[in-house]
Amino acid sequence: MVLPGKEPVVAQVASIAVECGDCGRNRWWRPDQLKRFGVTGNTPLSALSGRIVCSACRAEGLPGATIAIQAAFIDDRQRLRSEARMLNDREVSVEGSRRA
Repeated sequence: MVLPGKEPVVAQVASIAVECGDCGRNRWWRPDQLKRFGVTGNTPLSALSGRIVCSACRAEGLPGATIAIQAAFIDDRQRLRSEARMLNDREVSVEGSRRA
């Protein structure tokens, strides 16, 4: 969780969605996969769009710099897991309602 007044950093996220605005390519990356772009755990999320480029666009000779980033924070992942567990634990009636 980010404290008020503090900028979120890469170490606080579980994964990062990266979408290229030029070609529409989507990818989900873990923070450790961003090392090739010079990203560390202390890198602010706001600095990622300036460092990440689309490799598919670059291969075609396009700039590939129109990048949109969405972060899934660690707390979000834990919340989703607990909701999934709760749904799996529910008893579901397969036969439907019984009538007399």
